[in-house]
Amino acid sequence: MNHFHHGALLALVAFGVGVGTLRAQGVVVSRPAGVSVSGIVMDSLASAPLRSATVQLVNADSLSGIAPTVDTDSLGHFFFADVRPGRYIVGFLHPILDSLGIEPTPREVIVDGRSAVWIDLALPSTMTLRRTLCGAEAVADSDAVIMGFARNADDRTAVDSAVVSVQWVEILLERGSMNRSIARRAVATQQTGWYAVCGAPSGGSILLSAAHGTDSTETLELDVPTNGYIRRDLYFGTSRVAGADSSAPVDSLGEGPARSGDGRLSGTVIAAKGGRALAGARVGILNGPQTRADERGAWTLTGLPTGTRTLQVRAVAHYPVSMPVDVVDGAAPVRVSMVTLESVLDTVRVTARRNGSSRALDFMDRKRRAGTGRFITSDDVAARNPVYTTDLFRSILGVSVVRTSNGDEALVMRGNGLRAQCRASVFLNGMSLNDVSASDINGFVRPNDIIGIEVYSATGAPPQYSRQNGCGSVLIWSR
Repeated sequence: MNHFHHGALLALVAFGVGVGTLRAQGVVVSRPAGVSVSGIVMDSLASAPLRSATVQLVNADSLSGIAPTVDTDSLGHFFFADVRPGRYIVGFLHPILDSLGIEPTPREVIVDGRSAVWIDLALPSTMTLRRTLCGAEAVADSDAVIMGFARNADDRTAVDSAVVSVQWVEILLERGSMNRSIARRAVATQQTGWYAVCGAPSGGSILLSAAHGTDSTETLELDVPTNGYIRRDLYFGTSRVAGADSSAPVDSLGEGPARSGDGRLSGTVIAAKGGRALAGARVGILNGPQTRADERGAWTLTGLPTGTRTLQVRAVAHYPVSMPVDVVDGAAPVRVSMVTLESVLDTVRVTARRNGSSRALDFMDRKRRAGTGRFITSDDVAARNPVYTTDLFRSILGVSVVRTSNGDEALVMRGNGLRAQCRASVFLNGMSLNDVSASDINGFVRPNDIIGIEVYSATGAPPQYSRQNGCGSVLIWSR
């Protein structure tokens, strides 16, 4: 057990935050020297234990002297032995609190000398955090806060004055019309690397990235949970163009040249239902090295560009997974759980049965109004008599079926700005299908089940069917 002066915690007590009393509980301890005081410190923002928090135990009846301290373990647990009877104040310190500028709430505990004491401590709630960081006007249920640290991947030191950007789609209803706009927020990191972005919508998706000088992180697409809080650290790493020099060609999707580095990452791939190992699953970093999972579902990637990256996982008959990972020294193994294509398809089928007639009417109405899209009806499909659904796109202007650098075929379109080609956003019966391949689409819907298909450029899609990737959209409606 470490000891240091308890001035820090005494200042918190003087600050006047609410102090609650916890009655002693547990079994009677016969040791005359004292009893134990233990508990868990929770990170209520991440719904996980808070490790490496410094917990202090101050004798409230004798404020002079030395206050014992302990650090929480990997499970957030702390333990004080041989605590003599008396009234105590228990609190904790952690770098997260310092960065947020939030004081922890100390607790009062009575030790009667007969029973061991258990007490739980926690970071402030999401609502308290939003009020502190964003002001009173940002405590509505629809508001969210995205926060974390910007660090160097090599040594995990803080990156000061990096610009962290968040953007999302806003849909405005005006006089019966639906308009789409892109909202953006940007903040600079503090000296500690800490950042917080307020005002994003809860329950939607955002794009998150950071830049510092000529360095930048990958752009991450994240779903904001309904509780309105995302904690996402961003690591600036290093990479080199695989092969020789920066003149390496860009692949057919305009995703950039393949990159490599000195990073390493490992993990497992399992089925969400039953936990079965998915042997043969293809695992890789976007624009980086790829590998296959072994018979135990285990995989290891080497030669990776370091920093915050996007991990992509594909397995036969399973819905593809795309998720952010941090390629840093000592990174924990990544466990990927995959749902089946059939389970996703069941959801699509239920939606189609529930709203099939209205979707067909909506499709015909948009076709009749002759907007900016291209429309293929069920009669058109029958006339072309395709073997696979994606055969239809081989003759649609503006859409191509191309083989990507990882061996899959994908639907691609011309993108905005400098993006020559990009992966189209695909929607089936209104449901977004993220990062699906051509074979996935063929597995989802057969040609004779198609009611209609709509194809839109990046700027022409209806707002509800437009993602933030600067690419066009393909809408497929089925029976």
